[in-house]
Amino acid sequence: MNVSDKVRETITRRCMIQKGDTVTAGLSGGADSVCLVTVLHGLSHEMGFTLRAVHVNHCLRGEESDRDQHFCEELCKRLDIPLEVCRVDVTGFAKESGRSTEEAARILRYGAFDKVSCGGKTATAHNKNDNAETVLFNIVRGSGLKGLGGIPYVRGNIIRPLLDVSRSEIEEYLTQMGQGFVTDSTNFSEEYTRNRIRLRRRIIPQLEEINADVTDALCRLSLSAEEDESFLSQLTDDIDPQRLCEYSPSLRKRYIRRLLSENNIPVSRDRIEEIDAAVISGRKTRFDLSRDIFAVTDGKSVVIRKMSRAENFRTNVVFSSDKEIIVPEYDKKVIIERPSNDIFQKQGIVKEKLTNGLVNYDKIQGVVILRNKQDGDSIRLARRDHTTKLKKLYNSLKLTDVERQSALVMEDDEGIFWSEYGGASDRVSPDTNETSENLYIISVRRKINDN
Repeated sequence: MNVSDKVRETITRRCMIQKGDTVTAGLSGGADSVCLVTVLHGLSHEMGFTLRAVHVNHCLRGEESDRDQHFCEELCKRLDIPLEVCRVDVTGFAKESGRSTEEAARILRYGAFDKVSCGGKTATAHNKNDNAETVLFNIVRGSGLKGLGGIPYVRGNIIRPLLDVSRSEIEEYLTQMGQGFVTDSTNFSEEYTRNRIRLRRRIIPQLEEINADVTDALCRLSLSAEEDESFLSQLTDDIDPQRLCEYSPSLRKRYIRRLLSENNIPVSRDRIEEIDAAVISGRKTRFDLSRDIFAVTDGKSVVIRKMSRAENFRTNVVFSSDKEIIVPEYDKKVIIERPSNDIFQKQGIVKEKLTNGLVNYDKIQGVVILRNKQDGDSIRLARRDHTTKLKKLYNSLKLTDVERQSALVMEDDEGIFWSEYGGASDRVSPDTNETSENLYIISVRRKINDN
């Protein structure tokens, strides 16, 4: 089977292109992309799609980069293929974003593809050897099943029609066609990770001494992993979140991984293991995942909760015995209750064990407001001779970003008289041997800890 037939079969089997589609092919001028453009050009009339091309000049190699651009312009002119040229400043973007040159180039390249294709289909020239190298690279990184799947044939609007074609087949095809191409001098540099794998004198050649068909073997592994990944993903779709603890470890962890990914949370094996351990142990706890997001386990399942920094909580409070104020924004409830008689008689114990959460309502002035902490808030804590910024207090307590953001305070007409992590202010704290009937304990509980 020749290259054109292989590409046609791949396109059909993977449903890459439908009649009437417009496909934008990435054209660097190298052998792979030239093969891609010429083959798709031949198939476009037969399969009923429109072909155009985009060349991204990374402006990294001076005259050589301009040479590549000129080559692509001449090729597309000869084949009567519309070509869009995008010149990008990789060096400037890399410096500005703190990324490597390789990563910066990739981001700008795919950005150009997306811009030119206007959300339509974009074809890239990744081939069978690229896929094998990707699988090998992912193995070295300790990747899971998804990584073993290698380069996907289709990802969103990106299609890769050459993935079943080897590099040797591409070179042979171009030779038979009498079609030239340009060579990027950086392909021979070991500065880039992929090149260290690809170079003839390095890893792949050594593996070929063990198995001459190592490229095909790695691609078969990729295909098998892709199929298994697809099957397990379907099983994950059917998971009942309220019964997560009853599933196998593989499905539980896949569900947690998906949950984190869908919420744009960095995924790591340690984080997944930690959350999974909490689920199967029956513990009710929460994990701070980022500044605004946390995971909550309730003994059976796990959910992701988001907390908007722009969303402020504020409500009036009327003191009464055994009062509960639900704060759904932060998954908390504030409890206002009277101390029991035996504890009431032991003021020292009350003050020690309740972290100064005991207030004398007679000392509160005017309307009481419960709200979230704001910048600049301060409080003079019980038995302190100075006022403390809550920010400084939270720093000393080493609170997490989520704890700081969700911290609650109470204020009256004279200012803040209670804070969640500090307790009551000196001005409303009971006097020694206080006997007032208007003493209350203010405490905060997580709703997830409720039975």
